[in-house]
Amino acid sequence: MDYRERFLQCMDFKAVDRAPYWWFGAWTSTLDRWRNEGLPSDVHPGRYFAFDRRENLPINFGMVPAFDRVLVSEDANSRTIVNNRGVKLKELTERTETSMPQFLEFPVKTRKDFLEMKKRYDPASPVRFTPWWEDDVKALEDRNYPIAIYGGTDLGFLGPVRGWTGLRALMMLFHTDPGLVHEMMDFLAGFFVGLVEKIVENVTPDYFVFWEDMAYKTGPLISPKMFEEFMVPCYRKVIDVLKEAGIGTVMVDSDGNINSLIPLWLKAGVNTVYPLEVQAGMDPVTLRKEYGKRLRLIGGIDKRSLTKGRQAIEEEVMAKVPYLVRKGGYIPAPDHSVPPDVPLGNFRHYTELIRETAAGQF
Repeated sequence: MDYRERFLQCMDFKAVDRAPYWWFGAWTSTLDRWRNEGLPSDVHPGRYFAFDRRENLPINFGMVPAFDRVLVSEDANSRTIVNNRGVKLKELTERTETSMPQFLEFPVKTRKDFLEMKKRYDPASPVRFTPWWEDDVKALEDRNYPIAIYGGTDLGFLGPVRGWTGLRALMMLFHTDPGLVHEMMDFLAGFFVGLVEKIVENVTPDYFVFWEDMAYKTGPLISPKMFEEFMVPCYRKVIDVLKEAGIGTVMVDSDGNINSLIPLWLKAGVNTVYPLEVQAGMDPVTLRKEYGKRLRLIGGIDKRSLTKGRQAIEEEVMAKVPYLVRKGGYIPAPDHSVPPDVPLGNFRHYTELIRETAAGQF
């Protein structure tokens, strides 16, 4: 069974030779540590750990053109910049990966700003596709690995709009100018539909990913009622096009506790959630028992266990993976990128254990 067959069968709750082997990558500082601990510097980490191949189509869902990056000021420890998304922020000159910047100003403050922003989201912009797009996708016809429509932080509704306005301003707009929020999210839905329709003229991807990151450890950033009013109709517009094109697996990537939103994502047509952040209260075993075959699951292996040694890793994996793999519709993976406090030996043990427990369950 090849990578693509295995993924499609797994997501359809059908028998597979083993569960797919996935991860969400590791921090740069994690890889630096691992290389000091024996990870070969001339081998791609994904190949070293033998994770299954999967690819994202090279589509630009972002701003065209992007903003010019501008250095506003700097001192011995920090710098203030305007980044390529038009956001003014202050960041440390060192440890930028392990620290959050201070967000100072966002590009959309008024409806007029939004109308200017819309000009950067023309789905017909030629640079959104590779120069020889039709030829490139022909090479995918006989692929043995799954491909995705994945736009990172540009492909969602609350996520991208928050990037335009800032979180605090967006939370206020839901109450002070809900019409503008509807307008921004509806615009994005139309933009995504335009790009998806162009994509599926030439190739049928195997899955589609929305990005939201719209929850903290105790719950979502907006209420389920607001989610249903503002976001569910937008999801449906895009997912109707995906279904018509034959794309059956629709994922959403959100950290935090998303338990209260899952029924609404299912209502909108999203059928797969990840990374299932354990420290925020997400439990893949509980979700499988509650939703059965309505919901596909990816992740849910507590990354904190990977810091604690072999026994903790074994307890975490054995409490979840055998049951979930046996039920189907599940891909085991850590619940986020692997952080730098995970030793290489611990992660090796984790990958070896996954191979033992994710194979032979069918």
